[in-house]
Amino acid sequence: MAHCTKCQTEWTFKDKQRTVKNLDGSAKCPYCGEKQYISLKTKRQGSMLSMIIILAIFIPVFFDIPLMVHILIGAASIIAVLILQVAIIQLSGKEEFPE
Repeated sequence: MAHCTKCQTEWTFKDKQRTVKNLDGSAKCPYCGEKQYISLKTKRQGSMLSMIIILAIFIPVFFDIPLMVHILIGAASIIAVLILQVAIIQLSGKEEFPE
């Protein structure tokens, strides 16, 4: 769960969605106003989750699945990944970059 690094208040799902929507991956804590960032670990996990979309789009091609089912699988995987990315968010008090 995502907790503010300053006030230790747990963020709701809606609060975490605001962080994902921002292009810079930051948002102010709705409780104390401190700026919070998505942690490096969460960014890495999110990029791995994105692989699910690629697999869900390309693997059905090899199994002679009808186009409509293929589209539904792709759409379902996109929705699932977006929900999972919001659910796994962990916050950091400073912006973290890979070394």
